[in-house]
Amino acid sequence: MIRWGLYGIGAIADKFASDFKAVEEGHIVAVYGRRKAAADAFCKTHDILNCYCDEDDFFADQSIDVVYVATPHVLHSEVAMKALNAGKHVLCEKPFSMNETQTKMVLETSQRNQKYVMEALWTLFLPAVEQALAWIKEDKIGRVHLIEGSFGFHGSEDPSGRLMNPDLGGGALLDVGIYPLFMANAIAGGVPEKISAVSKFTKTGVDETTLVTSLYKNGLLAVTKTSIYLELENDLVIYGDKGKIKIPSFWMAQEAFLISADQETHFHKSESLYTGYQYEARAVCKDILQHKLENDRVTHQFTLALTQTLDRVRREIGLKYNKIES
Repeated sequence: MIRWGLYGIGAIADKFASDFKAVEEGHIVAVYGRRKAAADAFCKTHDILNCYCDEDDFFADQSIDVVYVATPHVLHSEVAMKALNAGKHVLCEKPFSMNETQTKMVLETSQRNQKYVMEALWTLFLPAVEQALAWIKEDKIGRVHLIEGSFGFHGSEDPSGRLMNPDLGGGALLDVGIYPLFMANAIAGGVPEKISAVSKFTKTGVDETTLVTSLYKNGLLAVTKTSIYLELENDLVIYGDKGKIKIPSFWMAQEAFLISADQETHFHKSESLYTGYQYEARAVCKDILQHKLENDRVTHQFTLALTQTLDRVRREIGLKYNKIES
């Protein structure tokens, strides 16, 4: 049984804790939150025994095997390294860090301490996405030529909130643009050779809407759209020379469609009480029980390559986080 501690009590941690009820291999034993009343309420809601408002006490808790980092983006790498240095394994929310330098520091800390770390790219563990990737591997749509993906919603326009505030790593790219980009990297089996991107910026200086075109070495093209202002389709379509695969609401997919000249197949699987975070949590538990330091799907190299891809897009659109960058 793998014992978990949650660092952070925001919306994502709430969903993760709710879905964790479906994880037989693990148990949440502790939570850290800055505000006592909110942390106590979180623990009561999710029936968690140990509630901490002191960070040092949280990391000193010997009952915690793995820490789930669920903070604002700018704190991911810092908290992950604290957990690793405290002898804990880590599942760190995306984006793994703010830049390539920070990602390398976290991965080096993992290796030095011989502790497991994985970026929480939960979409890659959803059964519908796994099925879509299997169809591609089985040559159901032939060679993949084009990927189209979008993820956009109308978020809070509060200039001090995490979406709009550059000091918190705000903007569309890191919050939701990462989803179609990591899906494209996973399908292409590498990183883009060429990237072209353009953005519309908010008054606070973060990207509101970003369009990215990526060309991979095998000739595959990916076109991704992301926004924190516009409600987009939020679908992923993978086009091959023998057919296509469509994944509605791909980032939290419950179904996938295979469409070709000789067949149309619909895959659907959902655990109605849960969003889908239980799949990545199960994967982490199994990896740790097998004494692995990284996941076979979201490898350290995959995370480093994804960070490098995000850095390239940010340079292309001119998105800078002046108080964050090293």
